[in-house]
Amino acid sequence: MKLKNKIILYIISLILILGISIFEILFASRVLKGKDITYTKTDNLSFITYLKDNTHYESKYLKNEYNLVANLIDYFSVDYNYSYVLNEKVNYTLNYDITAILEVYDSDNAEKPIEKREFVLKEKETIKGNSQAIKIDIFNQKIEYATYSKIIEEWKKEISPNASLKVSINVDWKGKTKNLKKSLNDKCTTEFVIPISKKTIDIKIPSSINEKGTITSNKKLPVWYFLIIIVTLMLLVVNIIFLVNSISNLNKSKSRYEQKVNKILREFDRAITEAKGKFTKVKGENYIEVKSFMELLDVHDNVNEPIIYYKNTDNLSVFVIKNGKDNYYSQIKRSDYDK
Repeated sequence: MKLKNKIILYIISLILILGISIFEILFASRVLKGKDITYTKTDNLSFITYLKDNTHYESKYLKNEYNLVANLIDYFSVDYNYSYVLNEKVNYTLNYDITAILEVYDSDNAEKPIEKREFVLKEKETIKGNSQAIKIDIFNQKIEYATYSKIIEEWKKEISPNASLKVSINVDWKGKTKNLKKSLNDKCTTEFVIPISKKTIDIKIPSSINEKGTITSNKKLPVWYFLIIIVTLMLLVVNIIFLVNSISNLNKSKSRYEQKVNKILREFDRAITEAKGKFTKVKGENYIEVKSFMELLDVHDNVNEPIIYYKNTDNLSVFVIKNGKDNYYSQIKRSDYDK
């Protein structure tokens, strides 16, 4: 069989093997996809500010009011709900707690807190269940503003403090379903930030979560499938080796002159422009022949003009750089390579 026909046969074989590989990938994707589980996750935090006796407000409380006068605050009452609903029942264990961290900074140095005190507002509680809906509802969680304000008042005797109370509601659960092999879990921390040291405060709470998604099954592929993959990879490697060797042998069958010209055209394609016709000298212009193509490439780098390639005959190739009336050229002759 002729060498070119062998190369065509190897290319066809390579296409067939790649087609089998694509089929294997699609099959694996279908198997691994398995049964998916969809979920919806939501949470929301709201609060009521209860006020001391004052003449500014008719009501004794303000609902979800973010800008407040510190001296009027009695305490906060926080409501929080968390919901994680799936389309399949989950046997789960959920833990949640509420903590608060009081951070006090010197207004002249905000890099490091001078006091950092942690408070447990609600001890860790555990809920177990088997349901599609994993939920908790926290109502009327009281935050005594005066308790933390007194601490800051003591600091005001010594420095100009900048303080805030970071209240964190922490939710953490793990569970398993009947059809999904991997364990499910979620961690959610919602932070309620209350400035303490200022006359007017700006409450900061996070945006509510409203998230939908899909949890993909982690089914495994059978052992026989991996054997098929190994055989396919071996065939692919062998086919590529034969194809590369055949192409190499085809290149070797070319003359040294053709190999030289093709190598230049391939490696320096960025600098070479192929022209139609033959290279001829024109009266009135200067022609400077350089010894080699690499020297011509140096000229190209200096004058920043393209190298024009002329195939004058089957036995002569000419590379030319035109710079005004100066023509720099290099010739490659078959007689210099094929003897």
